Amino acid sequence: MPQPITRAFSWLKSRPRATRIVISVGIPLGIAFVALGVWLDSIDWWPRHGYLLNLFSGLTGVCFGVPFALAGLDYLIRNQEEHREAERARARAAVEVAVFVESLLNVFNGQTLDDVSDRVRALLGEALAINMVRRNDPALKDRERDMRVAFNELLPAPGGRPHSTWSSFPRHSNEAQKMRLWRTGVRTSWQRLDGVRNQMADDWIDKATETAAHQAVADLLTDGRNPWRRTSDPEALGAAAMRNFLRDLKALCEAAKTLEAHMR
Repeated sequence: MPQPITRAFSWLKSRPRATRIVISVGIPLGIAFVALGVWLDSIDWWPRHGYLLNLFSGLTGVCFGVPFALAGLDYLIRNQEEHREAERARARAAVEVAVFVESLLNVFNGQTLDDVSDRVRALLGEALAINMVRRNDPALKDRERDMRVAFNELLPAPGGRPHSTWSSFPRHSNEAQKMRLWRTGVRTSWQRLDGVRNQMADDWIDKATETAAHQAVADLLTDGRNPWRRTSDPEALGAAAMRNFLRDLKALCEAAKTLEAHMR
């Protein structure tokens, strides 16, 4: 019993002052009027005072009815306010999702999210398959070359020529700078999206997709995950960096697609 009473007092303290006064005065007064009415009835006082009985009954009803009406009205108003706030938060989230998707696709020359996502998935599958090929296999160089050509279709190299080797990526400083700016845009838009997400309660994407995207944003183009960064062994480490970059990109594309579907 103490817990419901404590909750009731906490609820009352959070109401406007006028509502608190009406409820605090009305209900105890109504209980007192009920007790008085029962006592007066027990001594047969009411039959001789019919008009007062009507007034007394009406006043007792007011003492109970007004507080409960205010409580009900307050509940409806708060529900409407919460609903409107949820709608506003959802509208803000939809805008930030669009900004995130736009920043993610910024370097992909007008390709749609579905196009980029499909190509990244295919490239990652090929990169993982190539990683299982023996280094002395004659077909390795051809498969890596074909993969770089496919990657160039996703993200064209400067001048339109595909990278000839993994070590050619770090040599293009303008491309590396472009990718750093792209990473900054993606991280900034994700952080803004994170801020909106806190206002959405449980109305959000699944935890696994969100967590994978969080990790991908943090890892994006860091050491060992950036094909455009110079390394001691450009060929071996460059191929590994490309696989990791594609993993991060795949996680971001999946999060973007899930967010778009959720906001529809």
